[in-house]
Amino acid sequence: MRAFLSGLAGSPGPDGRRAHGLPAPLADLIGQTIVHTRVAARGTWTVTARGSVLSSRAQLLEGAHDLERGVAPGTDPAVGLRDPRVVGAQVLDAQLQEDGAVRLALRSTQGPTALRTAAPWRLEGPRGALVVADEEGGIRAEPAGAPVHATEAALAAHAASSPSGIERRLLGLARRRVLHPGDVVEEISASGALEDEEFARRGPVLLARMLVRGELAAGFVVEGRFRPWTMPVAEVVEHVGTTWQAIGGRTPGPDMIGWFALTEAGRAALGPSGAEALPPGMSGYDSPGVVGPFR
Repeated sequence: MRAFLSGLAGSPGPDGRRAHGLPAPLADLIGQTIVHTRVAARGTWTVTARGSVLSSRAQLLEGAHDLERGVAPGTDPAVGLRDPRVVGAQVLDAQLQEDGAVRLALRSTQGPTALRTAAPWRLEGPRGALVVADEEGGIRAEPAGAPVHATEAALAAHAASSPSGIERRLLGLARRRVLHPGDVVEEISASGALEDEEFARRGPVLLARMLVRGELAAGFVVEGRFRPWTMPVAEVVEHVGTTWQAIGGRTPGPDMIGWFALTEAGRAALGPSGAEALPPGMSGYDSPGVVGPFR
């Protein structure tokens, strides 16, 4: 968890490359932890703790004892869904090879390994940063732009908002323990959400509103204790939105995006009765993102 938000490799130059020649989004993977992998007919996606997503047709693992052949004896080299060989691993190094392939050296609980994907591939980073390799291995890179989730307008709207029913229930839960994104998923589900797109849209907004109003603080849980982050709230909001959308839908859970602890402002927002005073079935009625007859 200490590498959860690491991966900064120095400021990029005018061409968007770090000092050691890698495009900035690729260099920024170094030091990050992989939090999720998913597989579909269209390919494989590997997601890091800061919301970077490497996607390609197939991603292969190199075994610790057979790196040259790229296959560990007796194992399937293909990265799978929530692959335990990859999830939780830290990226130690990133290499862009002559044929356009990418190789990430990893350190996992199972020992050293590496993830390799041939061109074509696509790496999307926070705030629109992008590196794309085409079929021939040609590389195109675009630097990060303005915030996507923590715009001035969005932050102002969050600050001016009042706790909704679903937010009060989450704050009430935070009275008893530190929250994680899976708690938000459960509350959104209880309010009637069905589609993954709705979870991806509403989840980050719910957390952003409580964070900007100062009712929750974001941080790590280390050895059972909450350790708050020191970054500005706008950076936290951008991180939450970026990483949630990178992971996708209702998947976010413990140790994927962050942990969230109740503050004094959160206790004040709950008042003496707290969220438990809400009538049954009303928790999601005035939740942001609920539209149509269920608003």
